[in-house]
Amino acid sequence: MAAFYKKSIEVKNMLTADSADRGNTFRVAFLTIMSIFIMGYLNALALNTYALGTMITPQTGNIIWLGINAGWGAWGPFFENVGLLFGFMGGAVFALYTQNIFAKKTTQFFWNWTVFVLPIAIYPILLQYTIAPWIAFILLGFAAGATLGFFRKVYHMEINTSMATGNVRFLGLHFANAFLRKGTKGSKTEIASFWVFFVAVLAFALGAFVYVMFARIDFALAGDINLTVLGDHPPLQRLSPAITYGPYHYPVPADSSNVVRVVGLLVFCIVPYFFCPKVHPTK
Repeated sequence: MAAFYKKSIEVKNMLTADSADRGNTFRVAFLTIMSIFIMGYLNALALNTYALGTMITPQTGNIIWLGINAGWGAWGPFFENVGLLFGFMGGAVFALYTQNIFAKKTTQFFWNWTVFVLPIAIYPILLQYTIAPWIAFILLGFAAGATLGFFRKVYHMEINTSMATGNVRFLGLHFANAFLRKGTKGSKTEIASFWVFFVAVLAFALGAFVYVMFARIDFALAGDINLTVLGDHPPLQRLSPAITYGPYHYPVPADSSNVVRVVGLLVFCIVPYFFCPKVHPTK
C-alpha cells in the first residue's frame, strides 16, 4: 500500500510541476516509451531471425532453456543462453555505474542513449548473418540490460523497459484502484497511473507489430513471399525452416532483404536524440 501511496504522490507532483519541469517530464516519458517500443521491435527481430529464434529480454525463459540445454547436453545453445545472461547482467551493471558520471543532464542523456542503441545498431547492420549467435546474444542482452538501468521513469514512476510482466501486473492493480476499489475509485492519480502502464504495455506490442509490417514489406520487395500467406500456410521452398509458435508458422527467408527493417530500426534509435531533456537554470 505504501508503494501505491508513493506513486500517487509522485504523479501528483508531476501534474503540479512548473512548465519547465513538465517539459522535461514529458521528454523523459517519451524516451522511456521509445526504449520500450525498441525492445519490442528488437525482441520480434531476434525471434524471427533464424540464427537466433528467441526473444532476448525474458530472463526467466532464458534461464529455463539454459537448464534444459545443459540437461540434454546441447552445449551450443547452452552457451548462447549463458551469453544472453551475462550480456543482460553486464548491461544492467554498466548502466548502474555510468548513469550519473556526467554533471550535465544533456551529456548524460547522450551517453545513456548511445550505450543503449549502439549494440542494437551494430547487430543487424554488420553482424546478422556472420556473427556467432552467442556473441549476438551478448550484444543484444547488453542493450536490454542497459535500457532497464538507464530508462525506466515515466512521470517519476518505475517502469520495466525490457520485460512486460511487471508492467502488466501494475496495469491490473491500477485499473482496480482507479475503477473498482472503494476509496480510490475515480482518483485522478490512479487513473493517470493506469494509463501510464497501459501505454507501456502497448509499446511492447506496437514495436513487435511494426517489425512485422516492415518484414512483410522486405519479403514482398525481395519476392520471397506472398503477403497473403503469412498465417499457417507452409513456407515456400526458398524459405528457411519456419519458426513455429503454437499453430502458426512464421516463414523466415534465408536470403531476404532486410533493408526496411534495418532502416526502420535505425530511425527509431536516432529520433530520441532530438528529445533530450533540457537544462534549465536553477532559481
